[in-house]
Amino acid sequence: MIDEKLDYRWQKIKNGKPFLAIMNLEISKNDNQNEIIEEYDGKGWVGMGNFVSIPAKDEPGKAHFRNWRKAVIKGLEFVFSKTDTKWTVKIKKVEGLIATDTNPTIVGYAAILAFCRQTNLELDFDTSRKIEDFTFKSWEVKNSDIKIPNFTDLKYEDDDFNE
Repeated sequence: MIDEKLDYRWQKIKNGKPFLAIMNLEISKNDNQNEIIEEYDGKGWVGMGNFVSIPAKDEPGKAHFRNWRKAVIKGLEFVFSKTDTKWTVKIKKVEGLIATDTNPTIVGYAAILAFCRQTNLELDFDTSRKIEDFTFKSWEVKNSDIKIPNFTDLKYEDDDFNE
């Protein structure tokens, strides 16, 4: 069951471009290691103009969310590198508007912000600004819907669809 109080919504419009992602993370300290548990139970794509949410499993012939999943993990791995504390993060929900307001970079950035809010982790000003600028420029990247963000190096990685 999802605790709706843990929903984190990031929504902006910058230079006429929309940015939106809703993230629900359950976060707890871990004594040994950082751990990411994917517990998605969304409905996937349900129709134009509706919120989409990452389903437990992508269905053949329907919109897939592998890049959103990878971006959330990239965002969480980035914030793990900024703290000495070890964490367990259960990803419960990721929602957005596919191909119009939400791309993988936006999803990954929302994961970073949701984690920071819940754990009170504060990124330094310069790092925060650079990551935010990287996110705001994401719509300018060719094929932004399939590029995987690398928040450490502020560059994009191509998805390997042969995995």
